[in-house]
Amino acid sequence: MELRHLRYFRAIGREQHFGRAAIALRVAQPALTRQIRDLETELGIELFERLPRGVRLSSAGRVFLSDVEEILSQVDRAVDRAQRLGSGHLGTIRIGLSEIIAAHDFISHGLRNFRESEPSVALDLKSMGSVNQIAALKEGTLDVGLIYDAHLEERDYDVLDRICLGHGETMLAVHESHRLAGRASVTMAEIAEEPALGPARLTAPGYYDRLMTACVESGSTPRIVQECTTNSILLSLVAVGMGVGFVTASSQSSPAHNIQLVPISDLGLQFEVLLVWRKSDRSPALQRFIDMMIHHAGVLPAG
Repeated sequence: MELRHLRYFRAIGREQHFGRAAIALRVAQPALTRQIRDLETELGIELFERLPRGVRLSSAGRVFLSDVEEILSQVDRAVDRAQRLGSGHLGTIRIGLSEIIAAHDFISHGLRNFRESEPSVALDLKSMGSVNQIAALKEGTLDVGLIYDAHLEERDYDVLDRICLGHGETMLAVHESHRLAGRASVTMAEIAEEPALGPARLTAPGYYDRLMTACVESGSTPRIVQECTTNSILLSLVAVGMGVGFVTASSQSSPAHNIQLVPISDLGLQFEVLLVWRKSDRSPALQRFIDMMIHHAGVLPAG
């Protein structure tokens, strides 16, 4: 018994007529009649009662038709799922997202647009730092990451592909009551004596080193009183007046209701926001996600 036998039987059972079923199936009627005879012989039962004009399902045929309808519906659903999965319209994408990267508006907008345009592709967002994302990508437990370029090393380029979606500028986070709040910009010399909060080198060595190098090159090293393992901890400490903080963001929009971000005129430190994935990953769903994020960010893939 083959699927075509079931499809032929379903068509005749619905039409109650061999001729009309043959037209619907675009099959010659004699061939259709022969196929149904073969099916009945294999089953050992009569599926139809032959009438002077047309046919009528037998009692066994009615039960069989009900089951065949369900079987063919399941087959059609399986075919549809396979086709959508193969074309990238179905599946799951595991996305690494650090807290500081998530603050960039173009990232959240891109994720929302993809979710709206591809509702059958699940986005499994995993909150983790950039260093852990790179390790997870190499291990295959993550499909794509969103990180700052400072965290990639030369050895990663052989395994990971990347594209720049945008940039983040390192600015000064201050409480709204601070003397520097409301300024168009500040200099490193103006904050030299301020108690400052920065990233922890243990969790973000590349980011930390780039920041400290830029500070030294500006000619004025900040007085770091505490290193923070997450951006939210840093901002919480700024919010309660523990000091000013170094934060990388794509705009001056406030990360909290009582905090302001002020550009540092003589620091000039920017980081690239990278979309990173394994070179060996050929998932159609992942490629659709990459294309969507590139399109939304308004950048062109590297040639």
